[in-house]
Amino acid sequence: MAKFNDLLNLRFRQKESRETKMTALVERANNGDLSSFSGVFRVSPLNEQEKSAIATILDEHKHDEFQDTHTDLASLSILTSEVKAIANQAVILHGERIKKAQELLKRYRDGAFTAWLFATYGNRQTPYNFLQYYEFYMMMPATLQPTIDQMPRQAIYTLASRQGASEKKEAVVRDYSGQSKKELLRLIRQQFPLAEDDQRTANLSSHVIQFLKRANETLKNRYCRPSYSEKEEIEQLLAEIRKIVKK
Repeated sequence: MAKFNDLLNLRFRQKESRETKMTALVERANNGDLSSFSGVFRVSPLNEQEKSAIATILDEHKHDEFQDTHTDLASLSILTSEVKAIANQAVILHGERIKKAQELLKRYRDGAFTAWLFATYGNRQTPYNFLQYYEFYMMMPATLQPTIDQMPRQAIYTLASRQGASEKKEAVVRDYSGQSKKELLRLIRQQFPLAEDDQRTANLSSHVIQFLKRANETLKNRYCRPSYSEKEEIEQLLAEIRKIVKK
């Protein structure tokens, strides 16, 4: 019996040691210390929400409760960090080249830059986002650039495009502590509201119209059969919209 207990204790200690090593591996992976990739790209560590999300994916999809996910967690953490680093670097590289093209095309008639954007990207919004991101990134102190790498890209696009003091924008980056994209966008819109005559304000109305058109088409679909309570809710929403439009 003593030998059996000793064997159990040994296996427990081995498992504990393996888990400790795997935890350390995850930390090193998140810091970009396990791959030569970090010598080319700036790999930022995953935040706690990202780590938790990856761990949850593995836990929810493992075949049984005995499947050890520690090694896979370390590997997937590395891949996630690298994918994020590639995406961040890609935006910077795009923005840098778009900026150079913009400077070059200033020697030509108005519209040359826009024509080049459409010829190269097929639209104007995507490359303008890249350009604004790049200009904002280069404007920020080098000490804050790693933080920008960790922030949701849509939030940076929005922050870069808003009018406001650079010091105030720096504060938004400096105060970032893992907030979600939704939280950051709400904060940015509060601190940097659009002017009444801003073209993007008008675009919001256009979005509402397009949304209502899609809703109208959906209701016309023969497979759309709202219940009595759903019809009442739709009527209530329509009444609220009418009140807002009449103001």
